[in-house]
Amino acid sequence: MIVIKTNTIRETVGMTVGMTVDMTVKVLLVAVIFFGAIFFSEDVKAHDGVHVDVDKINKQIEESDDPGPLYLLRAKLCRKHGRPDLGLLDLQQARGMGVDPDAEALERALCLRDRMKSTEALSIMDKLVDRRSKNLMEVLSERSNLRDAVGQIEGAINDLVRVHVVSPDLEKTLRLGDLYERRGADVLAVSVYRQAMESGMESSLLVIARIRAETASGGYEVALQLVNEKLQEASLKATWYQRRAEIYRASGREEKAIADLEKALEELDGIFKRRPVPIHQVTRARVLRLLGRLEEARQQLVEVLANAPGYASAQRELDLVEQLEKQKTP
Repeated sequence: MIVIKTNTIRETVGMTVGMTVDMTVKVLLVAVIFFGAIFFSEDVKAHDGVHVDVDKINKQIEESDDPGPLYLLRAKLCRKHGRPDLGLLDLQQARGMGVDPDAEALERALCLRDRMKSTEALSIMDKLVDRRSKNLMEVLSERSNLRDAVGQIEGAINDLVRVHVVSPDLEKTLRLGDLYERRGADVLAVSVYRQAMESGMESSLLVIARIRAETASGGYEVALQLVNEKLQEASLKATWYQRRAEIYRASGREEKAIADLEKALEELDGIFKRRPVPIHQVTRARVLRLLGRLEEARQQLVEVLANAPGYASAQRELDLVEQLEKQKTP
């Protein structure tokens, strides 16, 4: 007769189950470590070769006990170097690692923007503005740029005005003035440029912008005064003669306009005898266009673009010449 002790069976079964559970936990732990290592390795590899700056951050992330801020930094670098897709992956990693949620949200919006997902990007920026995030001025500035890019010029102006009031500088001043000009509000553009100059801001770009806006709004005498001041100090006067000619023409003084264009052309021809350079060739083509000598202007620009196909100002000038030629063709 065989006697089976119940307690012995229970202990044996308990030991077997315990060992099974323990082994399962160990296997799962090993699997997590194994696949986690693979994922981390693939994550690092995915960022290899993006840029040397990103490569440096890769190593720091591997060695860091607090990689959250580094993921955020790497996201910015990936976006800057043309890989916003990788930036979004890094931002996903950064969440919950102690990074500033507003900074992470803005960077996510910028990555989405660079992936041509403007609606999603604007939605995130709108929420940041509504809750007056800590980086509000930066958000408003970026939202202004994005609104401008998608054709929301009024919204772009409103955002930039708020930023410009707090921290006016040359870049914001020129951007705001340009937005006003493109909206057809030349008087407001003049006001922005004039206030900047009166505050002591100095830049030839600012002077040129104000001359353009003053001319468009009918402030011919102010524009002429600004040009004359530049003519007195300029060693190369051709571009300023050209600008003064445009003011004379806009104000109905055609003879003076032609005289200044001839002066500009004479100076540029003298430069070409020494050493023709693309920027002066484009200026010369512009002067020829203003004189109505479209074929000569076209030849000049074709020559420039043959040597420098990516020269944007030359291409814009050529497009303008071609438009005028079409208008003259019956």
